[in-house]
Amino acid sequence: MPDVRLADRQQRRGEKPTVKTYELSRRESARLQDDQATLAEEIVARIYDLPHHDADPFDARRDTGAVLEAKSTVTRYSNGTRGRFRLWKPQHSRMTRKDREDTARYGFVLFDVSERPVVARLLLKQPATIGRLIAGRGGFNRSGHQKGKQIKLPYSALF
Repeated sequence: MPDVRLADRQQRRGEKPTVKTYELSRRESARLQDDQATLAEEIVARIYDLPHHDADPFDARRDTGAVLEAKSTVTRYSNGTRGRFRLWKPQHSRMTRKDREDTARYGFVLFDVSERPVVARLLLKQPATIGRLIAGRGGFNRSGHQKGKQIKLPYSALF
């Protein structure tokens, strides 16, 4: 996976990982409200040169077995609240198992809706790093959804 090793080295040295920036087209900006998750998956796949697999349990997968799961949010929702990334426990467990082979990454996409045109900021993170962040925030919570327990991470925890 491109940039993954660099981001991992930066993290170990206590440096901020590289954040990539992508300017949305008018068409993509129009899709943002109705199809944010799929748009994020497509942008992550394009920027990191990964095949997008919508039906796969992961959002992108290389022939080598490396996988990526895209998570997205906006800087502010229309009601004024700050954006959060929603992670599900079963999905995180799959990512953690896959990461034992050092072949899994989360691709976090923050859509900065305060800018015109809208800009997407992308950041890769290892599942183990996200697991420590989740543990530090008290773990997963009941959600009332069929998907099981979840946690909502504010984007400021990553960016």
